Amino acid sequence: MKRLILIVLLIATTGLLEVTSGSLISEYISSMDPKVDYNAIVKVTVGPSSDKIEVLKIGEYISFSIKGKVSRIHIIKKGDTYSIITEEPVNIGALLWAYRFSKDTTLISKNYYVVFEGYENINNVRTMRISFNPRHKGGIKRTVWIGIPTKIMIKLEDRDQNGNLIRAREIENLQLNPNPGKKKSIEALFEKGIKVPARDKLLSPQEVAKQLGIDLVIPASLPAGYELIGADIPQDETAQLVFTDGIGFISIYEIKIPWWARQNVQPEKKRYIEWENSGIHFLIVGDLPEDILLEIANSMRK
Repeated sequence: MKRLILIVLLIATTGLLEVTSGSLISEYISSMDPKVDYNAIVKVTVGPSSDKIEVLKIGEYISFSIKGKVSRIHIIKKGDTYSIITEEPVNIGALLWAYRFSKDTTLISKNYYVVFEGYENINNVRTMRISFNPRHKGGIKRTVWIGIPTKIMIKLEDRDQNGNLIRAREIENLQLNPNPGKKKSIEALFEKGIKVPARDKLLSPQEVAKQLGIDLVIPASLPAGYELIGADIPQDETAQLVFTDGIGFISIYEIKIPWWARQNVQPEKKRYIEWENSGIHFLIVGDLPEDILLEIANSMRK
C-alpha cells in the first residue's frame, strides 16, 4: 500500500514539474510579444559595446529609434513590413539582434533546463526571473526577467559557458499605455520610410538556392541540439542558413564571388569562421565557442 502511494506521489510530482516547465516557457514566449502598449528606453549590449534604443509599441506598430552618427534612425514594423527612415547605412539585423527569438517550445524544452528563480524588482518593476540552462556542451545560458502582470520582458542576459556576457537588453524606463496621439506620428513615419520585408518567416534552402542560382552547402554535422530552421537572402548574392537550439543561434553566410576574385582559403578561427572555396565565400557566426564553429566549417569542406 505504501509503495502504491509512493508511486502515485512520484507520478503526480513529475507531472507537476512538467507543467511548471511548460508554463514557464509559455510565459517566456508571451513576453516576446506583449499585448499591452508601452513606451520604453532600452539599453542593448552586444559584447563590449552598448546603445540605447527607444521602443514604442502602440496598436499594430512597434517602433525602434536609435541615435545614429548623422541623425536618428527609425525602424517601424507593421505586420510583415519594416519601414526605415535613415540618412546613413543601417544593418537591421545588428540593431535588432537582442530581439531575435525562437518560439519553438519543443526545441527549448529538449535542449534546456528551465528554472524559476524567484521574484525580483528591476528598475521599479516587479518581475519573475526564469533561467534557461543548456543541456549540451557550449550552449548559452539565458536569464529573463518578465514583468508582473504586464508580461513584458524587462531584462534579458545571455552568457557563454564561462559566464561571460554575450548580449543583454534591459528596459531602464517604462511607460505603459502611452498617449494614443503617438499612433498618428508613428503612422506618418511608417508611410514616409523605405519599405522592406520583415522576413519573420524564413525561406527554405531550396527556395534560396533557386533564387540565387547557387548550390548551398549544408553542414554534414551540427552541434548537439541545433537544427536548420530555414534560409534567407539578407542582401544581393548572399544566402543565409539559420540554425537554432531554441535559445542560441548560428548563421552561415554563403556569398557568391566573381570569377576574377576567387581563391581557396582555409577556415580560420576568429570570433567567427571565414573561408573561401569553389567561388563561394563562407562566414559562420553564432553563440557557440569558436572551436565548435570551426568543427561545423570543417564538416562543410568534406
